[in-house]
Amino acid sequence: MATNKKITDLTELSESELSDDDVLAIVDISAGTTNKVRKSTLASALSGVASITATSPIAVNQSTGSVVVSTGTIPITKGGTGQTSASAALAALGGISDPTTTRGDIIAKGASVLGRLAIGADNTVLRSDGTDPEWGAVAASELTGNINLTSQVTGTLPLANGGTNATSAGAARTSLGAAASGANSDITSITGLTTDLTVAQGGTGAGTAGDARTNLGLVIGTNVEAFNADIAVTDALQTFTLSQRGTITTDNDLSFDLNITNNFKSTPAGAAALTFTNITAGQTGNILLVNSGGHAISLHANTKGDANLATTISVAGTYWLSYYSDGTNVYVVTSAVFA
Repeated sequence: MATNKKITDLTELSESELSDDDVLAIVDISAGTTNKVRKSTLASALSGVASITATSPIAVNQSTGSVVVSTGTIPITKGGTGQTSASAALAALGGISDPTTTRGDIIAKGASVLGRLAIGADNTVLRSDGTDPEWGAVAASELTGNINLTSQVTGTLPLANGGTNATSAGAARTSLGAAASGANSDITSITGLTTDLTVAQGGTGAGTAGDARTNLGLVIGTNVEAFNADIAVTDALQTFTLSQRGTITTDNDLSFDLNITNNFKSTPAGAAALTFTNITAGQTGNILLVNSGGHAISLHANTKGDANLATTISVAGTYWLSYYSDGTNVYVVTSAVFA
């Protein structure tokens, strides 16, 4: 016997428990009424469900209207991959399989497939052999083009790599053990020279003192006087311990060249003027005048004497004349005639 229960309290039957004479309650919401329908009638009313079609992987049971989704692979044409693994699915979709295993690995295409190019050694660069990429060093002969040393290079190039390990000219010379060219204070000594510096280079071109003097034109006894403590000098007070003698030059024309000597002897053959040439300030000397013929002697404008000098020495006889030059005139005095 049926009893009144809430729908939510009713027991739900399975499909196997349903029979054709079982009755299902149908609530007509719009009409506000409750009706019934048998299972057989409901099946006939839902006969249109049997016309529903589907394609793999979806299937519809035409008798019951149940929908079944196949658990097989879904092809690419249906929005799947047609594969059962991630790697196979990636390959089927044209994706890239990750061949890398280690930090720094690079993916590179081989002859037909993608592969792993391991990280190169320290200080190598990625380069090409024309077919495949590879890691390697760059030879100096392979460097072409220009490098901007201001913006593209940092640090200093060490000596071991052909640099100076410095950032200034002075520091570079110090690093290289070199000296500045031209006048400089870098060179404080020179050791280890095996070749003599030539005279043109500021040296002597010799390895001995004697050869050095020869190369410099300072041969003792030929070019220069040998050292002698007794040699007199012109700029110091001298004390002579032996007699000093001057050369006597014979000049009979009464014109005396003071560049020749200090002392003269003159025997005039006729009348003439007492004259001096190359007058040099401070020069003094003597003239032995032998005027045996009593020739008339006058004074040149630069020859100065007392008013009677010319008259005195014009008388036949022998005279001793002394002179002093101030650079312009020559002043002359005479002795009396010698008996």
